[in-house]
Amino acid sequence: MGEASFEVVGDVARFRLTGEQVLESAVQLIADAITRTKEAGLDKLLVDITGIRGIEPPGMSTRLWLMGEWARAGRGHVRTVLVVRREFIDPDRIGVIAGMNSGFISNVFETEPQALDWLLGIRGRDSSKPTSEP
Repeated sequence: MGEASFEVVGDVARFRLTGEQVLESAVQLIADAITRTKEAGLDKLLVDITGIRGIEPPGMSTRLWLMGEWARAGRGHVRTVLVVRREFIDPDRIGVIAGMNSGFISNVFETEPQALDWLLGIRGRDSSKPTSEP
């Protein structure tokens, strides 16, 4: 199995999953990180899953399910951004929209700098769309 790590840097919680993962377990681990962030009195979480293996990019029904799980965990209190490989990003952002409809504020990017810019509300580069730039 893979590894999971949780740390707090400043006012941002960071959760990283690496190695071989199973979808259901990974979704639960991320939900647990959201809950842990909320319980720590923080409202920002960066989740990095660029190093996972064994999970295929989710289809629409899976995206809706996992966003529902994470929305329940956060209850509108934790702004969450995911850093993922390009193939995991739906160009129409169906999961992000579904999460918003459930009160889960989230976004997804390919790079950590883009993700942090969005999470911290920093403007200056286009953080609304994923790119392959470092």
